[in-house]
Amino acid sequence: MAPVGMYVTAAPGAPPSVPSALRALTAVQQPAAPQVAILDTTAGSVAGFASVCGLLVAVGAAARRSVTGRRQRTSRVQLNGMNRAPFKEPYIFRAKPGDKYSYRTCQDFLQPEFGVWPPEAPDRVVKYGQVHFKGNPSGKKEFFAKKEGVKGNSENGVSGAGMDSRGCLLLDCDGTIVETERDGHRVAFNQAFKELGYDCEWEVGLYGELLTTGGGKERMTRYFTDYNPEAWPHDEPPAKDNAKIVELHELKTKIFMDIVRAGKLPLREGIEDLVTSAFANGWKVGVCSTSNEQAVKAVVETYLPEFAAQIPIFAGDIVSKKKPDPEIYNLAAKEMGVAPMRCVVLEDASIGCRAAKAAGMQVIVTKSIYTEDEDFTGADLVVGSAQEVDFEEDVMAMLPVLQEL
Repeated sequence: MAPVGMYVTAAPGAPPSVPSALRALTAVQQPAAPQVAILDTTAGSVAGFASVCGLLVAVGAAARRSVTGRRQRTSRVQLNGMNRAPFKEPYIFRAKPGDKYSYRTCQDFLQPEFGVWPPEAPDRVVKYGQVHFKGNPSGKKEFFAKKEGVKGNSENGVSGAGMDSRGCLLLDCDGTIVETERDGHRVAFNQAFKELGYDCEWEVGLYGELLTTGGGKERMTRYFTDYNPEAWPHDEPPAKDNAKIVELHELKTKIFMDIVRAGKLPLREGIEDLVTSAFANGWKVGVCSTSNEQAVKAVVETYLPEFAAQIPIFAGDIVSKKKPDPEIYNLAAKEMGVAPMRCVVLEDASIGCRAAKAAGMQVIVTKSIYTEDEDFTGADLVVGSAQEVDFEEDVMAMLPVLQEL
């Protein structure tokens, strides 16, 4: 049968001799069925085409996932010591925790082939994914050889090229700049006890024992807890943040500042010369103390007036942990923008020496009245006073230098 719409066919069983009017009537009565069939066939074709397209899309997506999964894993890595933009570098392999092989990329030339490489060591530190070698103190001979531009004779092979002799001199206050402990702080404590009605007095020997505790409020807390609990008249136990302890310490600080500003305490020998030499050589100078900040500022302004405006002070409760914790020295190095390895500290007490060494700094100890018999293990130089210290030969020579490989 010819397609509907182009030809009209005769009904089944009708003779060919049927008049044209009858054939026309038959054509009018029968076209509905073929037309419906055509519409059904078109809908089925659209549905089939959509199914095929969906199948092709699904197959393509699966193929892409398969290809992506087979690609080699990559990572953005940075070459140590080079100011280059990160680039993609394929992993050589990834080790599981506990495996003897370490995770390796192109930047692993500083790591051994086997075992665990400690990130920290006496001669290096790892920060922000990079290795920084600290270097070694040069010593007098190598220092002056480098300063003159001549290669030293030591195994370090020091060269004068690119020498930078600038550093930072950090001084403790009490007992280092001024002999304040016996005739300053101790006297102020006793006068504060008397004015506020406490039945106690710190003798010279007892105060020497209490000095092993850093901080005035902490020192009083220790005394009223371990040495003389009967002298504490309050119900609340003594503590550094107790209102009565704070009141005592504020009065003691005021009395001490009056003693300092009156010029009753001696400036220790050699201190002014060292500070003068430090500034003359382009060094930075700061003061790190566990005492009250205002008291330390009064000492610097009274005994080093021409340098007071250039010397930052880190003291008192500016840190949460006091010496022998290194927090005060770490803060000073950060605020002054000098690496700890380029800081030389002048201290008089064992707790200060331990704090500075824990911060990675060089330490010169100038013994004071109360610290003559203390253990200064780890100090780089121990002398009786700063007058025995030569700035170029003893202080500048402690700075680390580059090594020829």
